[in-house]
Amino acid sequence: MKAVILAAGRGTRMRPLTDDTPKPLLPVAGKPIIQHTVDLLEEYVEQFIIVTGYRADEIEAYFSGRDDCVFVHQEEPLGTADAALKAKEYVEGKTVIANGDDIYKFSPEKTKEFETGIFVSEVEDPEKYGVIETEGEKIKNIVEKPSNPSSNLVNTGLYVVNEKFFEILGKVEESERGELEITDAVSEYIKQEDLKAFKAEKWLPCSHPWNLLEANRDLLDDLKRSIDGKVSDSATVKGSVHVEEGAEIRENCVIEGPAVIQSNTVVGPNTHIRPGTVLGEGVKTKFSEVKNSILLRDSTLSHFNYVGDSIIGEDVNFGAGAKSLNLLNSGENVKVEIKGELVETGRRKLGCVIGSGAKIGAGTVIKPGRKIGLNASTDANEKIKYNLPENALFKEGEIIENWN
Repeated sequence: MKAVILAAGRGTRMRPLTDDTPKPLLPVAGKPIIQHTVDLLEEYVEQFIIVTGYRADEIEAYFSGRDDCVFVHQEEPLGTADAALKAKEYVEGKTVIANGDDIYKFSPEKTKEFETGIFVSEVEDPEKYGVIETEGEKIKNIVEKPSNPSSNLVNTGLYVVNEKFFEILGKVEESERGELEITDAVSEYIKQEDLKAFKAEKWLPCSHPWNLLEANRDLLDDLKRSIDGKVSDSATVKGSVHVEEGAEIRENCVIEGPAVIQSNTVVGPNTHIRPGTVLGEGVKTKFSEVKNSILLRDSTLSHFNYVGDSIIGEDVNFGAGAKSLNLLNSGENVKVEIKGELVETGRRKLGCVIGSGAKIGAGTVIKPGRKIGLNASTDANEKIKYNLPENALFKEGEIIENWN
């Protein structure tokens, strides 16, 4: 059996994180999203066909050491049906198709129990997804984003198909959104084949930055304690904490699990790492507090900083006393501007999303739900009330674009 992983998308709703990283390589619980799917399936799959597009070279470089991966390229972003069709020449017989930007948990051997099927999941808001209508185990229909869902059982985007499905993909017509949609092929496939519904134990779709935090915390709940790095005698490490070899926890730190401290990271002195946090390789923190956040490679919190419920890109520097706020005084849910519209996150606590290379000036306060673009900078003692584009400077309450 082979597996096709769709990893070609631009991931615009994840910006600025995806401005320098393809979405499938964004980390959750210490490893890229796509790696979770490969780890899940590799014992049962003889070959992975990875469909790339945006920043394809980075995905190919990441998997370059594996001889069970081949790559096909989607030159133009025509849609998911077109992306899956790119793998047609490599498939034969039963094939798994999965999204490269979702995280799944199920028993992979179940894929051998039926010839064709869809992995489904129960959700609280089915109107946002493709709702699956069943008769017993058999799938009867799929309805995209219905206003009155007939059930809370939805399509996770993970399919078990045969070669006929790829013939159908080639006949898909452009949707109202102007794309070739894989779900249109699935709807036709349901008419021609007996598809079974198999319930996934876990499905963590990663569409928005806050979904990364939710998936990160969910997966960290299964973390096992392991201390392979250096920990000072005066430091306290509580619960399920993984300190990788080469990491160092210095004097008077408190680390509360679940948390991951990756290699070459230096925590402390006098730093509090709270549950749900992953510090990527080479991160440095001193006299600071981090809670339920993801900090990517080589970022620095060195002088009395607070970061809560946030995602910080690579090589970001927080000046002395800079903080990310994560709670509105009103207690209302935080909204985030995506593609010019305010999007409800469903979260009372949400901090900031900062692109790689940003410099946060001393004493700067970032309001909840704000995004700061790649290589953007803020002057000292600013209050960030707006999203900042890449290469911008925020000074005296004004945005100066293309500053550097």
